[in-house]
Amino acid sequence: MSPSTVILPSFLLNIRRDAGPEPYIVSCSMVGETGGFSGMVRRFRSKEEFAADLDAVGISSERYSPALSTVDAGKTQSFDISLNEAQRLSVILTDTTE
Repeated sequence: MSPSTVILPSFLLNIRRDAGPEPYIVSCSMVGETGGFSGMVRRFRSKEEFAADLDAVGISSERYSPALSTVDAGKTQSFDISLNEAQRLSVILTDTTE
């Protein structure tokens, strides 16, 4: 790989659950060329609230249902999302000055 080769970023939606009034914690992590992107964290009051946001963004329940089941069992779970989905979910900040 030459020094000028750019590896396009991949985005992961990370989901975990803890105690408190907003137990569903969602963040975005990136792999690859991440310049110009910053992951953000959001919290949701319920699984239903989070699922409604995922549905509104166009992420099918077939993609997120297995992850939510795993999270409810006490484990952290992730799945791939696109840059557009991450932006629409407000879990990534894009630096438009780059």
